[in-house]
Amino acid sequence: MLDDITFRRARTPEENADVLRLRDAVYVQDQERLTDTAQTADTFDKFDAQAYYLLAYAGTEAVGTVKIVPDSPAGLPCEDVAKIDELRTGNRLVEFGHLMTLPGMRNRKVGMRLMREALVHSVQVHQVTCILGDFFVDDRDGRLRSFYTDIGFVPVHGPYLDPRFTGAPLSMVAALDVPAAARRCKEEGDDANQVLRYFFQDFDAYARGSSEYADIPAGSGRG
Repeated sequence: MLDDITFRRARTPEENADVLRLRDAVYVQDQERLTDTAQTADTFDKFDAQAYYLLAYAGTEAVGTVKIVPDSPAGLPCEDVAKIDELRTGNRLVEFGHLMTLPGMRNRKVGMRLMREALVHSVQVHQVTCILGDFFVDDRDGRLRSFYTDIGFVPVHGPYLDPRFTGAPLSMVAALDVPAAARRCKEEGDDANQVLRYFFQDFDAYARGSSEYADIPAGSGRG
């Protein structure tokens, strides 16, 4: 059951400390892809002034998180490797990153829940039309993992070796056309894949709502 999982935006020092504890538990201790939690300070974390985290809690324990980086004059983390200027034309962009869940929670689809929370929030607060992510590819064939392609992400750069992570699969920058995914879900109806339906079957309803996580004016950003 997932009823005991709650979500909130990291605002307090304690919640920000939960983010670092998750990064240590997942990237440092479990996967051994980073040597310490500050290893991405000069790359992904340099966008922290305009970024923020959503946290998943099981009771009082933080069990997962995802970072939301709205586009701004500072750009987006994926631009360290990918050219995305064409995507800015007519779009409002955000980038999702550092999606992670504790090892013991991965069979409870907390990561999928976090991605949906981030999508709904980004649609409501930023009126996002394009979501970018820098994802690890499938170890077997070097392609974008089916979870992302089922939602509608398409590759825009890679696969490439991300020097920040030790012993990790190759990475790939991918983009999701939000309105197109919502239309496809509606057109395919019951024939749409389960993941696409989970994210977009109620798109019209949540696009009209307001986010409980918001601290910033709707429509803020660059695009």
